Amino acid sequence: MSEIIKLPQQRRFDLLAFGDPNVDLVFAVDRAPLSDQKILGRKLGAYAGGTVANVACAVSLLEHPTLAYGRIGGDDDGRFLADEYRRFGVDTAHLRSVPSIASSTALIMVESSGEKALVYAPMAGKTLLASSLEEALAQSRILYATPYDLEEFKEVHRLSRQAGALIAIDVEAVMVPDLSHLQHLIALCDLVFMNDSTYSSIFRERPRLETMAELLWHGPQILVVTCGARGALAVTQSEQVEQAAFATTVIDSTGAGDSFNGAFLAALLEGQALAAALRFACAAGSIAVSATGARSALPTRARIKDRLLSMAKKSV
Repeated sequence: MSEIIKLPQQRRFDLLAFGDPNVDLVFAVDRAPLSDQKILGRKLGAYAGGTVANVACAVSLLEHPTLAYGRIGGDDDGRFLADEYRRFGVDTAHLRSVPSIASSTALIMVESSGEKALVYAPMAGKTLLASSLEEALAQSRILYATPYDLEEFKEVHRLSRQAGALIAIDVEAVMVPDLSHLQHLIALCDLVFMNDSTYSSIFRERPRLETMAELLWHGPQILVVTCGARGALAVTQSEQVEQAAFATTVIDSTGAGDSFNGAFLAALLEGQALAAALRFACAAGSIAVSATGARSALPTRARIKDRLLSMAKKSV
């Protein structure tokens, strides 16, 4: 039993990653363009990405069995995305190839500061097929998703509850136009992640532990907010924890939050206490920003341990 949350009994997969992976087309720019403005940039390359897919790879790299559930196009991009999943040890038995639809794509502009702006073009149609998701959920302890489609996610919630799997989500500002929508969404979840930009767009203030704790009244057992260079905050019904960020040089912030979320989930699965899990995740996020591409610097357990030991020595 976890010290933070009660987990389902051992199953074949610790994590089921629900969502379509995408190809990231990454450009270096001094700053992202404004409306009706052209700027010069430099193409850095095409990388495998996607919020849910990045988390899947992060969790798998931390030695927790992970199953991908989603779609790819029947094209070179789709084959590349499937191969990249497998390179990180993620099981692709429930990754469907759809010949007539292009794979999801994101255009990412990385500013000289390392911060990013992006445009996301999802695949058309629905990710969910009830019968195949039931099969995948029966083998999985936690489902992780980034739910853009609330109606589809309600069905995901129903099937997850039926299978006895926990639900973790990452909330992005584009999903939640207002507080009411957020409340409806998080009522369907056990664990909620969001970044401070999303939080501030809803509450018009920086994240505060007291306000975060109030959101737990709507259903989730854990709420975690990442704050970039300011660290992260987490609340449960019995605890409120803050963790400062780890000093690091930012090359590309793409995927840093995904690395954080994956590491926190791994810590949760291992029964780490809330403060330890938050520290572990912050260490992972600080490593992930050290190279271009969302997965280029996803950390192993050994790298996270080294970062934690290094910071502990500096604090003595």
